[in-house]
Amino acid sequence: MRRSRHGTTAIATAIFAALALAAGVGPVHAQGPEAVLTESRAVRIEARFVDRASGLDAPWGATGQILIESTPADPAAEHWRQARALASSPSRQGVTIEPGGRGLIRVGREIPFAGWFLRHGVRCGLLEPETEWRDVESALEIAVGEAAPDGSLRVVLTPEFGYRHGRSHRTIAFPAESAEIVVTPGVETRLTPSPDLEVFYRRLLAGYDPMRRVLPVDIAFRADFVEP
Repeated sequence: MRRSRHGTTAIATAIFAALALAAGVGPVHAQGPEAVLTESRAVRIEARFVDRASGLDAPWGATGQILIESTPADPAAEHWRQARALASSPSRQGVTIEPGGRGLIRVGREIPFAGWFLRHGVRCGLLEPETEWRDVESALEIAVGEAAPDGSLRVVLTPEFGYRHGRSHRTIAFPAESAEIVVTPGVETRLTPSPDLEVFYRRLLAGYDPMRRVLPVDIAFRADFVEP
């Protein structure tokens, strides 16, 4: 029986796909021009703490004591700087993330609700009940995905806390509380957590006014590609 060239090609493709699946390679798909990935470039992420009532920069210590500049001997800054680009300016922060890299926006020190986060970490099995939880600082680790065809970027934010345990400084991440936002380069976008994360982020994004009253703040992000 004669087979057409199209039929022979289809059979060969099916056999190749079956062999690939058996080898654990995964499905094989034909790729056209529309499947070409966007070129990876460094991304500059700008974060701004916002007064919810006015939309202006948070006029108090943003969150916790963020307006107190970190000192050169700051153990948290040194620990985080070893692995990630670190933003350490006051209520407006910026960090440049290389492709495949990670960045860190510092949220606050001497934070409100530190005890609540300890209890939450214990409930989630991330911390031991006897953990010594002192000098707690909060941060958001930032990861940026590939650009979508329309140029938008998916940004993943993972809460992280630094704390003193005895004489050592430790960090703990809360990956189950990671939040995602989609940003259009050049456009500022506020973080709006999903309903199941609202309680967590309401406590994370809380600071003190000059009278040490706890007040909520928002955080807004802007992303721009960094030209080579």
